[in-house]
Amino acid sequence: MDIDDAMAMDSLKTSMVSDQTTQGMLTLADSLEQQAMTAAPGSASMVTAQARVADLVTQAQLAKMLAAQLRQEATKLAHQKCDAQAQRHNHAKSFQQIQQVLAHP
Repeated sequence: MDIDDAMAMDSLKTSMVSDQTTQGMLTLADSLEQQAMTAAPGSASMVTAQARVADLVTQAQLAKMLAAQLRQEATKLAHQKCDAQAQRHNHAKSFQQIQQVLAHP
């Protein structure tokens, strides 16, 4: 397994967790909606607190997804840089070989 495989697996795991969290958040949202409709007078602050906690969980999950995307992009850029350096090295080596051939006919 190389770094590309590891990054792909990490992204897959993160997206699976995100999907599970999304399903949980939808269930929680439905529950909060039901509680809000049947809430006793004066209990709105409890429902509001639950909704705020759910919002924070959602924001944290979004941050995790963005971090996974940033890691993928960083890996992609590192590969591009590595490829570019190898290409420059090969061009320089080819140029030296051409100069040697031209210098010694």
